[in-house]
Amino acid sequence: MRQLVIVTLLLGAAALEVLVLPRSAPFGLFPDLVLGVVLVASAVDGLRAGLVWASVGGLALDLLAAHPWGLHVLALLPAAVVGAAARRSMYRSAIVPLMGFVGLVTLTYRFLVTLLRWPGETDVWMDAAITAVLVGLLNVIAVPIVYGVIALFARVGVGRAR
Repeated sequence: MRQLVIVTLLLGAAALEVLVLPRSAPFGLFPDLVLGVVLVASAVDGLRAGLVWASVGGLALDLLAAHPWGLHVLALLPAAVVGAAARRSMYRSAIVPLMGFVGLVTLTYRFLVTLLRWPGETDVWMDAAITAVLVGLLNVIAVPIVYGVIALFARVGVGRAR
């Protein structure tokens, strides 16, 4: 049940990121929802599942945004690794380290997307850096929400199975 919830969240987040949020968010700034789902899902399910979620979410973003295949998959791989590392946290849940790491993961994600998409255009890099910092702050706010949604649906699914 949890896998179905995560796939639904990934596809919905990809559709929101590509089709809705760029046209409705103020100043074009919105959290990287797919990044958040991959980060949280890998913290909940481990590295192997996180790599699968990075592939599914990245391909969904690539297909919906008409980007080269694999661009977002490569950029989301560090999120899966960091999420799995946060799973082994000293805290009771992985949400505290995820909130701490999401800024670094956002900067890495944005850097890789910019590097793979516009490697030689220097004027793009300054805008990308400013956007990455602002979106990183939004992602810190979004991680607890994504974590709560995944945890809520996982509990509902487990309750119905019994």
